[in-house]
Formats: sequence, C-alpha cells, structure tokens
Amino acid sequence: MTRALLYLATLFPLCAWASPAGSSRKYGDCKELNVSVTTSSRGYVFDIPKVNNDIEATFWAINFDTWSHKPNPEPILKNTTISGTYNIHAQVCVPKSGGDVLQIATHGAYYDGRYWDAKLEGHSYVNAALQAGYSILTYDRLGTGQSDKPDAYTVVQAQFEVEILRELTVISKNGAFGFKPKKIVHVGHSFGSIVTSAFIATYPALSDGAIITGYVLNEHLGEVGRSSWNVQHATNWPSGYVTMQKSGIQATFFGGDFTPDLLDYGDKIKSPTAVAEIASGGLLVMASGPFKGPIHYILPELDFFICAGDCKNVTSLEALKHTFPNASSIQLDIQPNTGHALPLHHNATAGFQVSFEFLRRNSL
Repeated sequence: MTRALLYLATLFPLCAWASPAGSSRKYGDCKELNVSVTTSSRGYVFDIPKVNNDIEATFWAINFDTWSHKPNPEPILKNTTISGTYNIHAQVCVPKSGGDVLQIATHGAYYDGRYWDAKLEGHSYVNAALQAGYSILTYDRLGTGQSDKPDAYTVVQAQFEVEILRELTVISKNGAFGFKPKKIVHVGHSFGSIVTSAFIATYPALSDGAIITGYVLNEHLGEVGRSSWNVQHATNWPSGYVTMQKSGIQATFFGGDFTPDLLDYGDKIKSPTAVAEIASGGLLVMASGPFKGPIHYILPELDFFICAGDCKNVTSLEALKHTFPNASSIQLDIQPNTGHALPLHHNATAGFQVSFEFLRRNSL
C-alpha cells in the first residue's frame, strides 16, 4: 500500500496561499511545501564505480564511454526492491483565474524544480503557465534540490521516480493541494521526460495529456558520451552524487541563442544527480503503452546530448505514434536555435506558447 502525506503543511485553502510561506505573482499565487511520500518499486544493484571525489567522478564517466565497457543499460548484478518514505520538496501555483487544469512538471538530471521557474524575465515556464491559465506543480525529484538525498547507488533510480510521480499525481487528483483539478497534464524535460513517458505508459488513466521536452529516443541519444558532462563529485553531498562543471553545463544544456548571463544562471541553479539514476534511465527509454491522451514533443534544434547537436530529422511522427499508438493526437516541433535547456534561451516564450496552443486545441 502506498501513501503520500503533506509535511509541514496541511490541506490549505487557496485564500491562504499569499501567507508568508507563499508568494503572490502577477498571474497567480504559489506555495512551497514538502510532501512525505511512501512507495516502492523494483530496483537494481548496478556494477558501476563508486564516486567519492572528482577523480572517481571522471573515471565513472570515462568508464561508461570506453567502447569495450559501454553496455546499455549498465550491468545489473542483482534485482532488488526499493521502498521507503521520503520528503519531496514541491511548489504548487494556481492562477488568479482558477486553473482547473493542473500541469505536473518533472525536471531532468543535473537540475531541480527551479529549472521550470527561472528568476529571469521571460524564462519562467511557471509564470507562462499561470498566465495561460494553468495550475502547475513543480518538484525536486528524489536526490535533488531540497528533497531527501538517500543512497545514490541503491535508492535513487528511475523506476522509483516513476512511482513518486504516481503518488504526487494521485494526491493532486484527490485535492490535497487545496483544489481538485478537472484534468492533469504531465510535463517532462530530459531525464524527466523519460520518467514522464514511462509514467503515462504505465499509468495511462492518471494523465489527460503530456508535454515531452528535450528528449526523444533516436539513434544519436547519448552518442556524445558522459565525459562531455565534465562531471565532479558534489561537494558536501553523499557518495555517488555528481554534478557538472560550468563547461559541462554549457556543452550539454546550451546552444544557439543564449547570452553569458543565461549560462551563468544555468550554472547557478544546477543540482547534483545520483549515479544509479543515470544507470537506470536506460531501462525506461523503450517504454510504450496504451495512453490515449494528446502528446506534444518539443525538441531543441541544437541539443547536444539528445541528438548529438542536431535534432532535425532524428525522428518522425510515425515513430512516435508507434510508441503511443492510441494517443489521440501527437505533435512534434523543433524549437529553432535552442540548446537542451529550452527555458534558458532567448526564444523560450515562443516555445511555451506552442505547447499551450497544442493543449488548448486538445481541450486541455
């Protein structure tokens, strides 16, 4: 049996959101809180190097990239079960207009929930969603940001993140955040898109639509290798948590129309990632299922890690329809002159609006 409880916050009415614990914005009100989630999933013990310092972090990346060592996914020594109760830090925002469609946004590796809410004019997906009339839940995935940071080798794994997303979705549907949304749209970026894709494939009845950004399965996925990340051990974090040097942030997340201040900000808000999460992500990339809602795929044109620097023509609507054959509508768009971190480029707002228009056409 799984359960999720609000921690340091009880069920709260919308009128309380402008209290000192929350914040009022131009188009809505936001509140930060912690959610205590109890759940379980399958798990694995991987044959991967330990990471306790910068030298070992670099070895971890190079070891994977060495052609004769490069399995996909990484070797599994044994199957396990992951279970436990963990605190997940979240932010819930509701527009002044009401917002009966809730978006639940899952960030990717090397960032936390702040990815969706850049404190730079024109770059916050959260603010754009509020302006468009959507409620939005963002959160720090397990092992990132202000959420709990359990064992990086045996607990923080992709399939467990799917179950955490399920719990957040269920409590949202049940009105735990002060309102019961009529519909829920799941939004992902990069690794968060892998989690989101696996979620809608596994639990299709819990989602009314999906936006998949910065990820699509293609022959160039991960081709440039982990060594391009320029990783280092995360200072003052447990064993097995790695982060990127600024040069790795630029190589992986930026390209095209950005400025040094955007890169500086992207480096400032980065968050460490658990090595087993990276190892387990490959086990979810083939996820497919009977999901019946609409799906919008949006790819950055110049995405280095996902498409080896050029996302044009790496996939097709036919291939995407094969993954989710029952989807009511599938749309694929390329955001021009943009790198992996879509919100941190100068044409971010245009990309947001394309997704919102897709949702509106599909009654979301």
